[in-house]
Amino acid sequence: MDKNKITVELHSLVRDLIRNIWVIILSALIGLMGIYIASYSVYSPEYTSSATLVVTAKGSAQGGNLSMVSVYSEMADVYTNVFVQQLMKTKAAEKAGFSSFDGDISATVLAETNLIELSVTSRNPQTAYKLLKAVLEVYPEISDNIFENSSIGVIKQPSMPFSPSNRITTANKKIIMLVCIAVSAAAIIVISLLRDTVKNEDAFLTKIDSKLLGSIVHESKRLTLQDYMQKKKKALLIYNNAFIGLKFAESFQKIAAKLEQMKSHGGDKVFAITSVSENEGKSTVAANLALSLASRGYRVVLFDLDAKKPALYKIFEQNYEKYYELGELMNREIKYSEFRLRKFNKTSLYLALNTKPYADSHRWIENGKVEKIISATKEKADFVIIDTAPMTVDSSVTDIAKLSDKTLLVVRTDTVTVSDINDAIITIGEVGGNMGGCILNDVYPEIKLKNVNGADESGNYYGKNYGKYGKYGKYGKYGKYGKQAGKYEKYGRYSYFPDTSDGDENAVED
Repeated sequence: MDKNKITVELHSLVRDLIRNIWVIILSALIGLMGIYIASYSVYSPEYTSSATLVVTAKGSAQGGNLSMVSVYSEMADVYTNVFVQQLMKTKAAEKAGFSSFDGDISATVLAETNLIELSVTSRNPQTAYKLLKAVLEVYPEISDNIFENSSIGVIKQPSMPFSPSNRITTANKKIIMLVCIAVSAAAIIVISLLRDTVKNEDAFLTKIDSKLLGSIVHESKRLTLQDYMQKKKKALLIYNNAFIGLKFAESFQKIAAKLEQMKSHGGDKVFAITSVSENEGKSTVAANLALSLASRGYRVVLFDLDAKKPALYKIFEQNYEKYYELGELMNREIKYSEFRLRKFNKTSLYLALNTKPYADSHRWIENGKVEKIISATKEKADFVIIDTAPMTVDSSVTDIAKLSDKTLLVVRTDTVTVSDINDAIITIGEVGGNMGGCILNDVYPEIKLKNVNGADESGNYYGKNYGKYGKYGKYGKYGKYGKQAGKYEKYGRYSYFPDTSDGDENAVED
């Protein structure tokens, strides 16, 4: 197990770039601002006056014989060295009436020609022009002694420069902005690659000290075009939802099958669903796992013990009603005989929800009420799913873990560091809880060749083979609600929970 291995995950990189697009834009603006600041505080304009000269044989027409161009080109190279000599600068400064040559001379032979591009650069446009004129006037005094059979003629006279030759052009600004964008994007990519989180299944298997029960594929919470336009997110509930993808629904069915195996082999019925931090999809996973088990004909009770910040009532779209509030039962505001579970539509799923926060919910653990109600429910239900608070938010999660047969840790991809996840797994074991495994949530399909979109934790690829089901669909394999979904309809939409007190209606309250 190589826990230091760097995972390259394309979707993670793209998400980081999109989330930090403001950093990239800000970097480009900073680069642009830097250009303007430099132009006013550091930048010194320079002006260049130029002339074009031609090297020919003495007495011949300008341009010379074409057969001699190569010879004159070699001569031009010699002349360029003459123009940049200090003697040329001294004589030109005297000719122009300056005490010194306040500028630079540049002489370049145009490729494969006998033409010389001569220029003088200075901080003042008039000075540059005057110095170049002076150079053209004094160069014969020096150059005539070099080649007796050659001469230099002027074919383009110097002109007064009107704009700086070293000005910052629009192209320069674009280049600087692109460099800033590239640097900031590269920094974001490096930080993303070095961030020690679980980015995909391979990273989980490499870095996490627990088994992987299954992976939940990514599903957008904006299910319709109207949701995108209104920036509205909806709960991802697999029950009778035509906009939920088949792969998303099947992910929960696979995990539900593994919970069945735990029950048949080890008698595990009570499963606590938790996570390390908030916003990892813990409540959504708990709700859909409960629904998946119910679709298989099991009687499932789903408890919301994330009482300080309940979310299940939003997922199932339930409102407050007297005698159906779990917190009121725990706080003795209603009697056990009065409390009712919510029967979710025509399924065999029963809900024990809170529709408002309870700040003192930790007392439910301390006075033993949670333990009593879980024990009582366990006797009558096939499965008990408990949605707990995140471990970093509420310390009572470890107490609930001890009361459960197995604890399942929801790990959202690229959210929590590997060290925090492994610490949470160790903590559950140290307090006496039984770790059932982890559920990797929000997994993006891997990019594969040949139209294969991804693979699950068992290595089975999915993608093109599901085309016959359509892009979206219901989980038809198990029937609309499961083969035994109508078995419990006699309890009605809201039902009394089966008596578990053996004649003592206050058994849970004592």
